[in-house]
Amino acid sequence: MRILVITDGGLDLVQRVHQLWDAGASVLVREPTLPAGLPLDRVILHARMPGAADVAHALHLSAEMDVVSWRARFTGTLGVSAHSREAALAALGAGADYALLSPIFAARHGRDPLGPTGLAGLWALGGVLPEHVGICRERGAVGIAVQGAIWHAPAPVAALQRYLPTTPPIGLDAEP
Repeated sequence: MRILVITDGGLDLVQRVHQLWDAGASVLVREPTLPAGLPLDRVILHARMPGAADVAHALHLSAEMDVVSWRARFTGTLGVSAHSREAALAALGAGADYALLSPIFAARHGRDPLGPTGLAGLWALGGVLPEHVGICRERGAVGIAVQGAIWHAPAPVAALQRYLPTTPPIGLDAEP
């Protein structure tokens, strides 16, 4: 099971990205601007970040962004967030390489959780805790994506370790 950690600000962002990558996670950088010193060959950049599409090897789209138009102009790994299995499968059919389905469990944004059904071939996002990894794996999830429980933890690498074992971080020629 792979783990994707989503950033959420902080002064030590670049250092934290390095630490999480070295500890076995893939990282999706979702920030208002592109942080200086970011290891671009190791991360997925959110497409809304100014200049991200010009420097990224892997991009991630929000649910409302058009996969077809992004795929037409971006040849690297392309991912998307989705809030229903149907939307996730449609995005994959339109050219996305991977899809994050959310929220699977109760999460801080307050949307009703979808539950861990229908995860086959998708990534589970939203309220995923270490005790949920097994059920996500059993239901066919490609991996799990986590923001708050790892990124906001006082010791993010220690928090990540509670989700392991997992596979090594992705290369840029594969989905996250």
